Amino acid sequence: MDYESILKNYTEEKKDEIVHLAKINKTEMNLNNMYNNGALNTFFVLWHKHFPNVKQSKTCQGCRKSVCKFFHNLADYISSERLKAAETVKPTKPIKKKAKKAKKHITRTGALAPTGIRN
Repeated sequence: MDYESILKNYTEEKKDEIVHLAKINKTEMNLNNMYNNGALNTFFVLWHKHFPNVKQSKTCQGCRKSVCKFFHNLADYISSERLKAAETVKPTKPIKKKAKKAKKHITRTGALAPTGIRN
């Protein structure tokens, strides 16, 4: 099952929640070397909704790692898709060039030339 088929059922709020929980979980794992309980519970609930035939247990270390890795990758995918969408939305504006002003030419005597060309 690819990420697109999973994400098509989610609202933007649910996608934001997944990204936010993944960020919190990664931070807690880096700081305390522990999973965030709220994020872990939400990840397991979502896992069992999408994959009811694949049983995962919170007490199993390998199961925790695989579920967290899946949702961390899903959050990264959501973020990258949003960046791509933001880049494609920004149209490049053409740079307008200002018209150059004609310079006044002065003759050797200091008077202006009638044609604008130096003598």
